[in-house]
Amino acid sequence: MGKKKPDLLGESPLEEARVVIAVPLGSHFIYWKVVAAILELEKPVFSEWMVFQGGLADRARNALVEQMLAHPMGATHLFFLDADVLPTPDTLTRLLQVDQAIVSGVYRRRVPPHEPMAFTEDRKGKYQPILMKGKGGLKKVDVVGGGCLLIRREVFEKVKPPWFTCEWRKKGHITEDFSFCERARRAGFSIWVDTTLRPLHIEPVGIGSTPNNSVRFNTLT
Repeated sequence: MGKKKPDLLGESPLEEARVVIAVPLGSHFIYWKVVAAILELEKPVFSEWMVFQGGLADRARNALVEQMLAHPMGATHLFFLDADVLPTPDTLTRLLQVDQAIVSGVYRRRVPPHEPMAFTEDRKGKYQPILMKGKGGLKKVDVVGGGCLLIRREVFEKVKPPWFTCEWRKKGHITEDFSFCERARRAGFSIWVDTTLRPLHIEPVGIGSTPNNSVRFNTLT
């Protein structure tokens, strides 16, 4: 018998989760709507908000992981939320309920063709964006963007640092979130996305998905 897919609607010990909400900032700028969304997030009792300002994306993410691992509350999860990604209030609790080591919501790239930031590798070794079909649900992928990403502590304890690196390869540039996903998969972890969780990617409008899976634009005022 094959492995049973994780139950999106199943119970999860949220009361046992201790979550660091980590926001990597490449500059001093963060959308005020993102700040408001973080404050409105449904969170476990034990949660902490951390920001790392300045530096490249890989340096910022690695520094936040180190802070999370050293935090005295003994964090069980790190939730990366980028400064330009706008989650719904239930995003964190729903990702926790998936109960997987690595799970992400699905936001779209800010620039055309606005593909979903979740990819599978084709036979030629190229990453192709997933197809957003039907009502959505859990989907196993190969790499995801790091803007709405929940990761268990055990991943960082098993994967050797640096966890995130921007790299130039023969096939071109690979971002720090993709290289992390590759490391995690080599260490035996699977990458999951909940395609029903569709945060907006601000540029400076919100880019998301409609119920029939086309691109939608929300003006932020």
